[in-house]
Amino acid sequence: MPDQAHLLIIDDDPSVRNTLKSIFEWHGYAVSLAGTGAEAVQLVSADQPDLALIDMRLPDTWGTELVRDLKKNHPRLLCIIITGDASTDTVIDALHQGADGYFTKPLNLEIVLPKIEALLEKKRLQEEIRQLNDLPRIILEGINESIAIINIRDFVIVSANKVFIRETGLLEDEVIGRPCYAVTHQLAAPCSGPEHACPIREVLATGRHAVAEHVHYDARGKRFYAEISVSPIKDESGQVIQVIHVSRDITGKKELEISLQAERRLLEKTNTQLEQAYNELKQTQSQIVQQEKMASIGQLAAGVAHEINNPMGFISSNLASLDNYLEKLSQFISFQDTLINGRQDEKAWNELQDKRKKLKIDYLLKDIPALIAESRDGAERVRVIVQNLKNFSRVDGNEVCLTSINDCLETTLNMIRNELKYKAEISLEYGEGLPRVKASPQQLNQVFMNILVNAAQSIEKKGKITIKTWSEKNSVRVAISDTGCGIAQQHLPRIFDPFFTTKEVGKGTGLGMSITYDIIKKHNGAIFVASEVGRGTTFTVSLPVAEQAAG
Repeated sequence: MPDQAHLLIIDDDPSVRNTLKSIFEWHGYAVSLAGTGAEAVQLVSADQPDLALIDMRLPDTWGTELVRDLKKNHPRLLCIIITGDASTDTVIDALHQGADGYFTKPLNLEIVLPKIEALLEKKRLQEEIRQLNDLPRIILEGINESIAIINIRDFVIVSANKVFIRETGLLEDEVIGRPCYAVTHQLAAPCSGPEHACPIREVLATGRHAVAEHVHYDARGKRFYAEISVSPIKDESGQVIQVIHVSRDITGKKELEISLQAERRLLEKTNTQLEQAYNELKQTQSQIVQQEKMASIGQLAAGVAHEINNPMGFISSNLASLDNYLEKLSQFISFQDTLINGRQDEKAWNELQDKRKKLKIDYLLKDIPALIAESRDGAERVRVIVQNLKNFSRVDGNEVCLTSINDCLETTLNMIRNELKYKAEISLEYGEGLPRVKASPQQLNQVFMNILVNAAQSIEKKGKITIKTWSEKNSVRVAISDTGCGIAQQHLPRIFDPFFTTKEVGKGTGLGMSITYDIIKKHNGAIFVASEVGRGTTFTVSLPVAEQAAG
C-alpha cells in the first residue's frame, strides 16, 4: 500500500462529496470522487484506491449492491457504507454484501478518521501476513483432497490447494488472506453454534486432531456438506500456530435428510401463510385502511431520513470549518493588535503581512460567507422537508374541506420524490384555475401516493411518469401515466379487488388499490384504468367540483 492512502468518495450530493474531499485531503489522503455507481466502478478499475466511502442511496444503484460488485472484482478494496438509516437490517445487509463497516449521518470525524486509519493499517498487516505465509504449493497440489493451511490466531487462510479453491467457487486472490469462516460459510464472525461447531477451536484447546461435519457454500450460493478434519501445526516450543484443514464432500449421504427437512419447512411456511391470510380476512375494513396508511408512512421513512441527513451533514461539516477559521482570525487579530500597539515600524508591518499570508486571512474572509450561505441553504432544505412531512401526515387530515387537486399532488410528490427520482422522470401538466373539490386532503394524498408508488415500481430501470390535471363536465380529473411493464388484460377487472396483487409474494399486500378505490367512491368520484403490457398504465381519477361533492 502506498505511503499516501487513496480514498474514493461515492455520493450523489456534490456538496457532500466536495466537503469530505477537503476534510480528507487536509488529513493527508489522496481523494477521488464519484457521483454514481457506474463512475465508481470505472475509477476503482483505473486508480485502484485503498478504501471507498459509499453512500447507501445512489442514482443508479444501492450502496450495498455496489459493495457486492466492487468486492467481486476487487476483493482487497475496503468498503464502508454511509447511511442515514442505521437499522439492524440495513447494517446486516451491508456486511453480508462484503462491507468492512458503516458510518451513520451526520458523520462524526472524531470516529470516522480513527476508524479509517485502523482499517488501512489492518489491510497493510494482512498483506504482510499473506506474503510471509505463502507456503510452497508443490506438496498441497499433489494431494487430491481439499486442503488449506489456516492461522490459529485469526483464522486467515494462508495457503490452499486447487481443489479447495475450486470447491469455494472463488478465485485464488479471493480465498488467500481471508478468514476461513467468510470463505466457506459467508459468516462475519468465527463459527459458533451446533451447525458450525469449529474443529479449529477444538485443536487450539486440546492440541490434538479434531473432526466435524459442516455445511459449506460456494461463491454461487450452492450448498454442500463436508466432513472436516483438522490437524495442528506446532512451533519449536510445542505451541499450535497453524492447522491443516482437510475437507471431504459428504453431500450424497445427506440428500435424504435435506429433502425431508425442506418438505417440513415448506409445510410450516404454507401453514403460516394460511394462518396469516385467515387473520387478515377477519380484520374490518377500517383497520385495514389504517394499517395500510401506517405501512405507507413507514415506507417513506428511509427516504425522508436520507433527504434530511444529507443537508445536515454538510451543515455540520461547514460549521466545524467555520469554527476553525474563526480561531485563526482571532489569532491574527490578537497578533496584529500587539504589533500595532507596541511598535509601529516597517519591520512590524512586514511581520504582520507575513502572518496574514501564513494564516490565509484573505482566503478565510472570502470563504466564510460562502460557508454560511451554504449552511443556510441546507437548513432551509431541512425546514421544507419537515414541513412537507407535517402537511402530509397532519392529525386533522381526514377533515373534509375545499381542496386544490394540484396542491394535493404537489404535497404527495414532495413526500415521495426520493422514491421516484431514481426510477422515473416526472412530467407535470397541471391545469390552470381548476375549481376546488370538497374532500379530505390527507385521503387524496393517500390515493395519489398509492398510484405513484405503483407506477414507479412497475418501471424496471428508468422511465417516465406523466401527471395531468384538467376540468371537464363539473368534475376535476387527474391522469397518472407511466411507461412501466403494464397490466395484463385478464387482470384489469380485478385490479381493485382486496388482496389482489400482481407483485411477487412478500412485496405487496393487495390492499393499496382497493383502498384507493374506496376513498374515491366515498368522495362520489370514479377511477378508471387503461393498460397495455410492455407499454405502460394510466389511472384516471374523476372528482366532482365543490358544488356537486357530497359532504
